[in-house]
Amino acid sequence: MDTIGIIGLLLAISCLIVLSYKGVNAFIASLIASVVVIITNALPFWETLAGSYATGFKNFAGNYFLLFGLAAAYGEFLKVTGSAESVAKVLFKIFGVKWAPLGALLITLLMAMGGVSAFVIVFAVYPVAAPLFRKANITKNLLPGIVLCASVTLCLCLPGNPTSTNALLARPEYGLGVNAFSAPVMGIIACVAGTVIAGVYVTWQARRQTALGVGYVVSGTDALETEDEKDLPPFWSSIIPLLIVVLVMILLKDRMGATDSILTSLCVAIVASVVLNPKVFFGASKKESILKTFTAGMWSSCTSALLLTGGVMGFAGVVQAAPGFQYFVDFAMGLSNTFNPYVSASVAVNVVAGITGTALGGLQIFADSMLPAYLAQGVNPEAFHRLLTIACCGLDTLPHCSTFILMCSVCGVTAKDSYKHVFPLTVIMPIFLTILCICMIMVGII
Repeated sequence: MDTIGIIGLLLAISCLIVLSYKGVNAFIASLIASVVVIITNALPFWETLAGSYATGFKNFAGNYFLLFGLAAAYGEFLKVTGSAESVAKVLFKIFGVKWAPLGALLITLLMAMGGVSAFVIVFAVYPVAAPLFRKANITKNLLPGIVLCASVTLCLCLPGNPTSTNALLARPEYGLGVNAFSAPVMGIIACVAGTVIAGVYVTWQARRQTALGVGYVVSGTDALETEDEKDLPPFWSSIIPLLIVVLVMILLKDRMGATDSILTSLCVAIVASVVLNPKVFFGASKKESILKTFTAGMWSSCTSALLLTGGVMGFAGVVQAAPGFQYFVDFAMGLSNTFNPYVSASVAVNVVAGITGTALGGLQIFADSMLPAYLAQGVNPEAFHRLLTIACCGLDTLPHCSTFILMCSVCGVTAKDSYKHVFPLTVIMPIFLTILCICMIMVGII
């Protein structure tokens, strides 16, 4: 049964990937894949669906529905007021057609370092990036890879990044004795190297796809504007809501929890969007209703992004409840006695993150079950912390990754068309940066 259970897990993940590629709704695909795990691991059928699957879905949806809803509403206000297009117009003049993807990459990285999580950041970046890409006729298939690469891979390299993943191993109970700013030299070098490589890749692919006739395609998530001259708000008032999200979070970071600070900053930014654009919502020339705009954003997140992403997290809950999952944990733990501890730990955390489809979840399981064995081998705590923070975001971004599913939903692209760019930017890139960091550790660059 153990062998069947292990094969079942791999088959279920493959099933989820294939169905997503075939265009099957990710929520339905997650249910089908969960059934495969349940049958092959001899789990109680309805109890597992109502238990592990529903709990994974419920925990995610419960924790993130306000974040998703407010972030989507915020993005809707940026779009309705014309603020997103106004910012994009200025950025387009700065970066031009040639460097539009690089501009989106840098904007995302700056927002991520400001504390905006990957689950939220796509709602803020997409309304700005979409007009930028539309004017340059660059395919939107690049956007999920750009946002994921900048908000996760590159952000996690930098010391002091305000993410849960970076904070995890710094918890006192794990005994590393480090903080969020560990291994600063190694992290900065990795981020610079990653940014250069990612910038070259997205710029090259933008040109290549355009040359192949693959350009911008309007989806249900945006609307093609045909007028050359539009009554857009000025740049200074359009950029304020974007700056508010970052600045308010920084001001509140020591006064309230991370989630509360994000929610507060989004609310303030939404209010600012209304106040700065009175002609859109008030008076004789009123174009939109505040309530209608807010409802459109909130409802779109609940009916699509939250449901799809929650389903994949429910599948992850079923995977972790399966007896076959323990084999992968044991396999990863066994690596510590075979290879260099930095190499084996990087492989181990990737194995677990790849099976669960989440970097934070993979690192959490590693920390709870395997970390003591590595600490006993005398690893450098700071180097180990930074290395694993980067390494865990490699195989986690296989096509069954919930964040990837979210990015596709928000950007209005398919998993099949966008993953060919996501894979090099968020799977190959972190693995390369992990190897680079191991080499730096070996020569004492920390």
